[in-house]
Order: sequence, then C-alpha cells, then structure tokens
Amino acid sequence: MTPPTRREFLQLAAGLFLAGCDRSREIKVGFTQASGVVPVQGAQLRYVIEGEGIPCLVLGHSESQRLLLSQALRRQFRFYFLDLRHDAESQNTLDVIQVTLDTYLDDIDTARRILGLERMALFGHSHHALIALEYARTHPQFVTHVIITACSPRTEWGAGDRFWESDASEERKAIFEQNLLENPEEILASLAPHERWVRTYEIRAPKLLYDPTFDLSPLLEPVHNDTEVFLHLQLEILKDYDVAARPGQISAPVFLALGRFDYVSPYTLWDDRREVIPGLSYHLFERSGHFPMVEEQELFDQELLEWSNRSVT
Repeated sequence: MTPPTRREFLQLAAGLFLAGCDRSREIKVGFTQASGVVPVQGAQLRYVIEGEGIPCLVLGHSESQRLLLSQALRRQFRFYFLDLRHDAESQNTLDVIQVTLDTYLDDIDTARRILGLERMALFGHSHHALIALEYARTHPQFVTHVIITACSPRTEWGAGDRFWESDASEERKAIFEQNLLENPEEILASLAPHERWVRTYEIRAPKLLYDPTFDLSPLLEPVHNDTEVFLHLQLEILKDYDVAARPGQISAPVFLALGRFDYVSPYTLWDDRREVIPGLSYHLFERSGHFPMVEEQELFDQELLEWSNRSVT
C-alpha cells in the first residue's frame, strides 16, 4: 500500500479528527438542554448544549465532539458544542478563497453572542485546538480558560512520520506492516468510499492509539463535512501556523493534554513551544495516543477538573 500524499491524508483526516467515540455513548437524553443553528456568512453552524456548570464552547463537529467528553465533565461544565464551518452539514456557500482564520474567529464570536456567553472556556481537539488558541489570543476579554488536546504547536508536515520511525517499537511497527499486507491497494480500491476511509484508519491504529491492536472502527462515526473548506483550512490557513509566531499573547490559562503514543501530533513538537504560553499547564498521558480523553478517560477527567477548579478567572 502506497503511503498517502499530504492531500489524501488530510481528506481522510477530515473524518477521523472529527469523529466521535462509541465508548462514550452513555449520553442521556436529560443532558440535552437545547440545540439550534447559528447563521454565519455562507454557513449554518449547528450547536447542542449539555451539562451544567462552567460555560465551555466546544469547537468542532457538534455531534461527534459531544461523544468524546465524559458524563463526569458534564457535571462541572455546561458544554456548548458548536460546528465550525468545515464541520457543518450545510455546504459552505462562501467562496473558499474568502475563508480566512479571521472568518473562523468571527464565526465563533457570532456564536458566542447568539448563545449569550459573556465569558466562557474554550475546548479544541486536534486542529480545532489551534483555532481555540487564536480566539483566546484575539478575544481575551471573553475567555476564562482554554482546554486543548492532541494538537501540534506548529505546522511541520512529516514530523509524525519521523517520530514514528525513531520512537515506535518494533512490535508496533510490525503490527502496522501486517495491517498493510492484509489490505493491499487493490482491496481498498474496491471498497465504497466510506468503507475505504474506515479501513484505512483501522490500518493506521498503531499510529493513533496506545493499544496498536485496538479496534478503531467504533471511533469512526459518520460525519458530514465540507472537504473543500477543510483542505483549505489545513493547506492554506494553517499551512505555516506557529503558535510562537502569532502576534499578541494568550493570557488565559491553558490545559494541554497530549498522548505519548500519538504519531499524528507528536508531543515532542511542544518541547520548544511550551514557554510561549505563560499560563500553560502541560499534561502528557502515558497510555494514550490521539484521544487521551477517551483512552485514559478517568485520569483525563481528574486532571482537567482539578486544573479547572484552580484556574477559573
């Protein structure tokens, strides 16, 4: 199987990084307080509100992100799960060239106003984390604190592959190679698009999860998103992103959760960037990959809740 090009990988990632988790399907109807749509220029952003406590705007596909976070957290946070425009089920009608980082930040601020959030926490997973950081940087008066998971502080394509080659165990690499052998390109090419996408990420489980044999399929919930806008976000808007190079400072306290075995967003990329955020609280989960809030849910919740009790401003 030929390794995917950057564009092919991002097309696949448009699903995985936005996907939910079957393991967290303990959500009860009673937790759903409200839902609706925020109209922004060229898109309709769906939101779902659940929980009670500290208001926290969760950026990303509203249905999938609500499956990543536990019931315990809903007793401390009132989550506002919000689609971003590449996550929205309605297709973006704004010319993609007109979509900038400021467009995303304006969308978030529109949602904040419509939802009546004067001050709030922000949660962002993977690439959504970078957008959360930039909103906190540009709108500090509205942000109490920021929670980010499984993200890189700068765009460095190939960093994951290099970390994999230097760090992954021979056993982990052998499992990945066996996955490739059992799924040659001709088999993948014969599958329907969604099935091929799921199978490709099952193959990549050793690079994404602490347990390299874990069945990844429950993580791959169907997600409707605008692939064109997602690719524009990754290949244009965030192509040269560096948290250290952005103007201004992030003044809100930040909780950073990374997985030791995340070969997509290597924790090592933060080694020379942690001091850039003065209020950063760094947490490396030793038995996690790209989803520490799922793979070590109890420990993640404990550390997040302890931090939030100390850090609310």
